Amino acid sequence: MPAGNLSSPVDDTPKPLAGRRSPTSAVDLTYGEETPVRVLVVDDHPAFRKALSSALNLVADIEVAGEAGGGVDACTEAEELHPDIIIMDLSMPDLSGIDAMKRIHERRPDLPVVILTAHADEGVEREAREAGASGFLAKGTGLHDLVIVLHEAAEPDEA
Repeated sequence: MPAGNLSSPVDDTPKPLAGRRSPTSAVDLTYGEETPVRVLVVDDHPAFRKALSSALNLVADIEVAGEAGGGVDACTEAEELHPDIIIMDLSMPDLSGIDAMKRIHERRPDLPVVILTAHADEGVEREAREAGASGFLAKGTGLHDLVIVLHEAAEPDEA
């Protein structure tokens, strides 16, 4: 007979593994924002774009306002959706991230754009920052660090 108190019912409810969250729970990376930071996600690879949007939607104070699959669509969506910030790839077939960012900044010079790219080297970063990027990250960056950069870029006076 097993040891223990036999008079209390056994709780056989499945428990999450230590350090894991249920897939529907929000990640606690909040920064005390009363309203969520609205993000436009721009990448020409649909699977990466959807995965990034899904991950960002799990963060309590981030809201994905929309997605775009290229630079031309990014310009249109930035105008229509009024995001607080854009996270954009550099290499896209129709219009590069840098050219799209320049077009967006012609109409909304205050709209922060964070570049998230597989081509992360100092020369590319310098070119992106000179064109107006508020942040620059490699695609291998973890969600926590990405969220920090998004908040810093969205609210530069509070960073």
